[in-house]
Amino acid sequence: MRFVLFNFIVLFCTTVCYSQDRTISGTVSDATGPLPGVNIVVKGTSNGVVTDFDGEYRIANVSADDILVFSYIGYLTKEIPVGGNTTLDVSLSEDAQALEEVIVVGYGTQKKSNVIGSVTSVEVEEATSVPTTNVSEMLRGRAAGVQVNLSDARPGGQSEIVIRGNVSVAPNGNSPLVIVDGLPFDSLNDVSPDDIANIEILKDASATAIYGSRASNGVILVTTKTGKSGKSSIDYHGYTTIQTLTKNFNQYDGQQYIDLKREANRNRFTGEYLNDENIFTPFELEAIENQDFVDWEDLILQDAVIQSHSLSYSAGSETTKVFSSLNYFSQEGIIPNSGYDRGTFKLNIDQKLTEKLTLKGIFNYQNAKQDQETGDLNFTTITPLAKPFDEEGNLVKNYLGPSDTAVNPLWDQRESTDETKINLTDINLSLVYDITPNLSYTLKSFLRNRNTNRGIYRSSQHSAGDEGVDGLAVISNTFFKQLLIENILDYTPQINDKNSLNLTAVQAFDEQLTEYTQLDKSGFTNDALGYNGNATTLLNSDRSVSQRRLLSFLGRVRYGYLDRYLLEATARADGASVFAENNKWGFFPAVSLAWKMHSEPFMENVKAINEMKLRVSYGATGNQGINSLESLGVADDLPYVFGDQTVAGATASSRLPNPDLKWETTTTLNAGVDFRLFNNLFEGTLELYKANTTDLLLDRSIAGTTGYNVIRFNVGELENRGLEASLTTNIIRKEDFHWSLGTVFSTNKNEILSLTGELDENGDPIDITDTYGRRLSVGQSINNIWLPKYDGIYQEGDDIAGSGDPLAQPGDVRVVDQDGNGQIDNRDNVFTNTDPDWYGSITNTITYRNFDLFADLYIVQGATKLNTVLANGELWKGSINGIRAKYYTPEYPSTEYPRPKPDTHLHLYSFAVRDASYVRLRTLTLGYTFPKELFSKTGLQRAKIYLTGTNLLTFTDFRSYSPEQNPLSGSGTAFPETRNITLGVKLGF
Repeated sequence: MRFVLFNFIVLFCTTVCYSQDRTISGTVSDATGPLPGVNIVVKGTSNGVVTDFDGEYRIANVSADDILVFSYIGYLTKEIPVGGNTTLDVSLSEDAQALEEVIVVGYGTQKKSNVIGSVTSVEVEEATSVPTTNVSEMLRGRAAGVQVNLSDARPGGQSEIVIRGNVSVAPNGNSPLVIVDGLPFDSLNDVSPDDIANIEILKDASATAIYGSRASNGVILVTTKTGKSGKSSIDYHGYTTIQTLTKNFNQYDGQQYIDLKREANRNRFTGEYLNDENIFTPFELEAIENQDFVDWEDLILQDAVIQSHSLSYSAGSETTKVFSSLNYFSQEGIIPNSGYDRGTFKLNIDQKLTEKLTLKGIFNYQNAKQDQETGDLNFTTITPLAKPFDEEGNLVKNYLGPSDTAVNPLWDQRESTDETKINLTDINLSLVYDITPNLSYTLKSFLRNRNTNRGIYRSSQHSAGDEGVDGLAVISNTFFKQLLIENILDYTPQINDKNSLNLTAVQAFDEQLTEYTQLDKSGFTNDALGYNGNATTLLNSDRSVSQRRLLSFLGRVRYGYLDRYLLEATARADGASVFAENNKWGFFPAVSLAWKMHSEPFMENVKAINEMKLRVSYGATGNQGINSLESLGVADDLPYVFGDQTVAGATASSRLPNPDLKWETTTTLNAGVDFRLFNNLFEGTLELYKANTTDLLLDRSIAGTTGYNVIRFNVGELENRGLEASLTTNIIRKEDFHWSLGTVFSTNKNEILSLTGELDENGDPIDITDTYGRRLSVGQSINNIWLPKYDGIYQEGDDIAGSGDPLAQPGDVRVVDQDGNGQIDNRDNVFTNTDPDWYGSITNTITYRNFDLFADLYIVQGATKLNTVLANGELWKGSINGIRAKYYTPEYPSTEYPRPKPDTHLHLYSFAVRDASYVRLRTLTLGYTFPKELFSKTGLQRAKIYLTGTNLLTFTDFRSYSPEQNPLSGSGTAFPETRNITLGVKLGF
C-alpha cells in the first residue's frame, strides 16, 4: 500500500512538474527558407510572438496541453500541440487558393497569376461603403488609371468615368463599356451595390480587344452574387444617411452686398461714393432701412435623409443554385422637390439539367422615380435685398417688389413638377453544354426593355405657365430595347505538364432600338392633375426612332509553357450599322506576352521576391460612339403654312451626311510588372502605356452658305501616354491585428498629334473648334482653355500705359501681352490644360479583433477649371450676388481680386481660370462585428454595425460646392454635393 501511494505521489509530482509552463523555440520556414514575421500564438490566449528576420522564435509560458497556432498571410495556418516538445520547427505551405485567385476577364475567368493584360480588381467591401446608387462613385480612387468626375450630384445622378484619358473627341466617345454578368449594360447605376460580388477593370488592348469596337475606352466587368452549394442563408443590409451641405465659399450677406454695390458705383476719378438713392431702388432702400436681408442658401437648402434596405437569399445543392435579392433605396435631395426612389428585384438561377447540360438564368427588374427641382433654380447669385414672404409668412411671387418682374425661386419651386419614372426589365438565359470535359458550348441570350417616362408641369401660377397659357407641360417617353445573342465555344485541351492551351471562339449579334416621343401642351383646365390633366393646345410634338446593329466574330488563344511563359492572342471583327456602306467592318487584333520571372530556377534563392511577373501587350480597339444614320442624309420636320392651313413638310437636316464615315481606332502599347516582395510585405503593380487614336470621329462646324451647319468626319490622331502605380503594404499581420496601407497613383498626358493637315499662312496647322466649343490644336490636349494668361491685378504705380491695356486702371485684371505689341487680342491667347497632372488615393485599413477601420484619402493635383461665378461681369458691377471675395479698393488694394466697377471688366474669364486641385477625406468607416457566440441560439450567424462618413473634409482653392463642380450649371445653381454620415447594420442568418 505504501509502495502504491509512493508511486502515485511520484507520478502526480512528475505530471505537475511536466505540466508547468515552459519556453518553446524553433524556426518557421517555407519551401524557400526561413520566414520572418510569422505570428505564433497560444490558441485561445493572447500569448504570442513573431518570428525574427531569420525565422526564429521563442515563446514562454507554454504548457504541454497548449496548441500553438502558426499563421502568415499567403500561407496555410498550422496548429501544432505542444506535448512534450521544447523545440518545434515548422514548415508552412503557400495558400494556393489565395495565391491562385480566380478573377473575371472577357468571356471567361482566369487565375490572377496568369493574367497578362492590364486588369485591376476592385475591393468590393471598401467600394460599397459609399452610401449611393451611383456605382460610378464607388470606383473613385479604387483603381489606377480610372478617373471619376462628378456629373450630377442630385439624387439619382451620375458620374463620368474615364479610363486612361480621353481617347476620342466624339460625343459620348469616352465612356467605358460596362459588362454585368457577361452582358452589356448601358448604365453602371442599373446594378444594386449590395448585389455586386466582384468588379474588374480592363484597361489595355490585350484585355479589352475581346470586346472589339465597344472597348476602346476600357471595360468595367461586374459580377453579381450567385447561389452556393450548402446551407441556405439570408442576409440583410440596411442603413440611414444624413446629408448636409458642404462648401468652401460664402456669399455676400446683406450688409456686405450693400458695400459691394456702393463700391461698384464709386466715382473712380474722385473716389467719392454716390448717394444710396442713386444706387439702390426704392424697394432696396426700404430693405436696407428695415434690415430685410435674405440668406437664400439657408432658405432653400435643407438636410436630407437616405434610406436603404437590402434583403437577399442564397441556397444551393449539387444541381441547383439560387440567389435572389430585393433592394429598396430612397434619397431625399437637399433641394426640396428633389429625390430618388428605386426598388430592384434580382433572381440568379443555376440549374444542372443533365450531366452535360446546365441552364443559367438571370432576371432583373427595376422600378425607379426621380424628382427634380424646377429648371434654372438659382440661389447663388440672387440679391439678399429681397422679400420672399409677406407679413403673414406667405410666399410672394415678385420678391423684389410688385413693380419688378423677377420671380421668387421658391414660388416657381412650389409651382413646379418634374418627375421621371423608369421601368427596367432584363432577362438573360444561357445554356451551357459540356460536349467533352475539355470542350463546352454556350448559347447566351439577353433581352432588355427600359421605359422612361418624364413629365414636367409648370402650373398656371409658375412664371413659365402664367403667360396666358394656363399651365405648361412637357411629356416625353423613351423606349429602349436591346437584344443580344452570343454563341461561345471554349476548348482547353490537356497536352502535358509543361504546356497549357485554351481556345475561345465567339459569334455575337447585338441590336439596339430607341424610340422617343415628346408632347408639349398648354391651356390646362386646372392644375389639380398636373401634366396628366386635359389641355386645349398642343404646342409641339416630336417623334424619333433610331436603331443600331452590331455583328461580331472573335477568337482568342492562350498558351502557357512551364507556367512561366505566357502568350495570349485575340482577334475580333465587328460590323456596325452606323458606318458608311463600304466601311462598316473593323478588325481589332491584340497580342500579349508575360514572363513569371519568380518561377525561374535562378530565382529560387532570391527570398526577397515572392512574385515578379513582367508583361507587355499591343493591340487595337475601335469606337462606334456616333449616332445612327450619320453617314446618310436625313430630313427634319418643317411644316408648310398656307394661310390658316398647315401641311406636312420637311427640309434637309442641318448635318451634312458623310458617306465615307469609318471606324475610329485606338492602338495601345502597354508594359507592366506585378510584384510581391519580402514575404508579401509589399505587393503592387507598375504600368506604362501609350494609346494612339486615329481617324478621329469629329464634329466640325461648316459655313452656313453650304446649307448645313455641321459635319461628322474622320480626321487626325490623338495620343494618350501615362504611368500607373498601385502599392499595398501589409505593415502588421498578426492574427488579431492587421494594418495595411494602400496607394494608387495615375498620370496621363493627352495630346493631339495631327488634325486635317491644313496649314495657315505661317505654315502652322489650322486649329478646329468643335461643337463643344473646344479649340483643338496640334500639340495640345483636347481638354483645354484658350484665353490670355492671367497676371494679377493692376496696382498703383504699375506701367499701365506700356501694357497691353493702356486704358486699364488700378484694380483691373492684368493679362500677359505675349507678343509684346502693346495690344491684347487672340494672338495673346495661350492654352491651359484642364486635365490633372496626376490623381490618386491613399487607403488605410486596420482590423483589431472585432473592430475594423477604413479611411480613404482622394487626391487630384494640377487640375484647372473656369469658375463661372467669378467670370460673371454682373458680379463685379454689384448687380448680382456671388462668391464673397476681398476685392480691390483704393484703401485696401488686393492683388488677387479685382475692383468692383459699373462697367464691364476686361479679361474676367482669364481671371476666373482657377486651380481645381484638391485633397479629400472621402471615406471614414468604423465597424464592429459581434462575436458569433452571442447569437449561437438565435440562428443569427453574422452581425455587424458600422458608422461611415463621406466627403468629411476637402482642402481646395477652387471655390464652389465641390472642386469638381462649378457653382453655376447653365443659368441655374449646380446641385450641391453633400457631406454624409451613415449608420448601418449587416445581418446574416
